[in-house]
Amino acid sequence: MTTPPPVHADALVRSIHPAAHTLRAVTRRFVRYAGVNALDHYDRHFYPQRIERSADQSLPLIRGSLRKCAPSNSRALHHPPRVVHAIGSLSAGGAERQLASFVSTSQRTGLVRHAVLTCHPTTGSAGHYRPLLERAGVDIRTLGEQLSERAARRIRSSCALRRRMIAIPTHLGYEPIEVAGEFLDLEPDVVHAWLDHTNIFAGVAAIATGAPRVILSLRSLAPTHFPNLLCDWMQPWYRVLADEPCVTMVANSDAGAADYARWIGIARERIGVIRNGFDTTQFTAPLDSEVANARAALGAIGRPLVLGIFRLSDEKQPHQFVHVARRVLKRLPNCVFAIVGDGPMLAEIHRSTVDLGDSFVTLGRRSDVPALIACADAMLLCSRVEGLPNVLIEAQAFGCPVVATDAGGTKETMIPDETGFLCPVGDVAGLSDAILRLLIDGELRARMSARAKSFARERFPIERMVRETHRLYGMHDGGL
Repeated sequence: MTTPPPVHADALVRSIHPAAHTLRAVTRRFVRYAGVNALDHYDRHFYPQRIERSADQSLPLIRGSLRKCAPSNSRALHHPPRVVHAIGSLSAGGAERQLASFVSTSQRTGLVRHAVLTCHPTTGSAGHYRPLLERAGVDIRTLGEQLSERAARRIRSSCALRRRMIAIPTHLGYEPIEVAGEFLDLEPDVVHAWLDHTNIFAGVAAIATGAPRVILSLRSLAPTHFPNLLCDWMQPWYRVLADEPCVTMVANSDAGAADYARWIGIARERIGVIRNGFDTTQFTAPLDSEVANARAALGAIGRPLVLGIFRLSDEKQPHQFVHVARRVLKRLPNCVFAIVGDGPMLAEIHRSTVDLGDSFVTLGRRSDVPALIACADAMLLCSRVEGLPNVLIEAQAFGCPVVATDAGGTKETMIPDETGFLCPVGDVAGLSDAILRLLIDGELRARMSARAKSFARERFPIERMVRETHRLYGMHDGGL
């Protein structure tokens, strides 16, 4: 993704030392010719007076002369309260979907005014959920789009603020300073960050700017399960942020909360749990004609249909999905298996299933997901790592029984043996047998379908998620 330009960081440099700002501007022009990577490295590290410190050394300096932030901050709160959400993008991911569903639903209550701040531009696929938020009247900003003159004035006028911002160590780059600039302009009563990188950037920025309340939202298992996303500075920063009175950590599953607590080195009780919500306004029941058309387009009229909806990446184990399909097709050769989703392994999976002909279809990203779920006989998910998988909640809400691996919080989304089947991670034989049971036994499938629909809609309504999150914001009778 495109790295945002450091507009507020430049304002900080200019306020500290005008000559340094001029030198930075001139040298940056030459560095630009060395390429994007060199420019990004330069932007992250060339700041006068910023030095490298550990998290526990840095945070007292970032907090500076401010009292440890607490909900009773001296700044007057807004009415209705102003919440700023920070996240990487608005792409078609699980965390992004939950943010968009929660924010749009909460905004319509009139009890909270939300704004969303993204680290990367929300264009193309990175803006998948932007229209939903715009329809709800949510202000959406992106780091580096423009310099906030209000923030720049506050940086220029406050030596103490500049000292706090300079104390942000270089290993975090300049994103926390950019986020801090946006917070200085927006003055949030609550900062609500989503996903690991943004949790650290926004958490540090919130403390530097004196935000009264900070929510760090943990959306899966600890990042040690995702080596391509893990940074060595994450654990120490989570640990020191957890000790701040204004900071609350919340996961979306018991499994996620326990895993993060072990990794960070804090008591499990210090991480709350608010489970995902199913938004019926986004996922309305499709017409019978839409369901029939979806099944016909897949060549599945009169044939059992097994659906998978997931990002085609290693943690979702798409090759195991293929192995299950091959085993089932040996017993029921008229089945159709279909995968909905994009990802780095899409082409690889497509090539590996060409020999299965019309019995295996890779569909890429689709806009008719409700119709596809409604026409499926079973939903299959083979992940080795999960937070609280939205797709299983949505499948059950439409009456589609699920077969899944016992990864992360998966078991928290279903009732094993009542709304579907749960198998150990990597148990291809068990997954295959479970799919076969559902496809062969129509009475079992109908019974699980009815139970799944009632369970998902009763257990995971978006309204419950909104109420619980409002309480996390400290709201009582509609206010903070």
